Amino acid sequence: MIIRKADQNETNTLLYMTINVMSESTMGLVHNDVQMGMNMFVPLLNSGSYYLIAVDQNQIAGWVLIGPDFSPVNVQKTGSITSLFVFPFYRKIGLGKQLMQSAIQQLKAEGFQKVMLNVYTGNPAKQLYENLGFTDISTVMELTIT
Repeated sequence: MIIRKADQNETNTLLYMTINVMSESTMGLVHNDVQMGMNMFVPLLNSGSYYLIAVDQNQIAGWVLIGPDFSPVNVQKTGSITSLFVFPFYRKIGLGKQLMQSAIQQLKAEGFQKVMLNVYTGNPAKQLYENLGFTDISTVMELTIT
């Protein structure tokens, strides 16, 4: 398995793949919607974010979308992991961990001092993130009003 930065053609493909798995990665809270996904991810890609991909025999097995974090509360140069996805065939073999470790190493090499990510309640990837040393720092709460 090779992990490398995606080229422009792969990035365009991955953008649509990322949108098509939004429902799974958000535990069903966000639906796969092309326009909404474009509004979410294109600005990130235009602001320096990019994909690292895991490739197995010329097939994309998974990806991680990384880049700068623009939150005004960060006093240190902070990177962001926006999306991690591993195709079902490649799950449970450590590929998610490899992608995350590569992402962290890449962000460190780019001078980031901290890495942030958001994970939805119930997402099994949360255990992976905790095993890599990520800790809870805030809680996002929601109330639907009609």
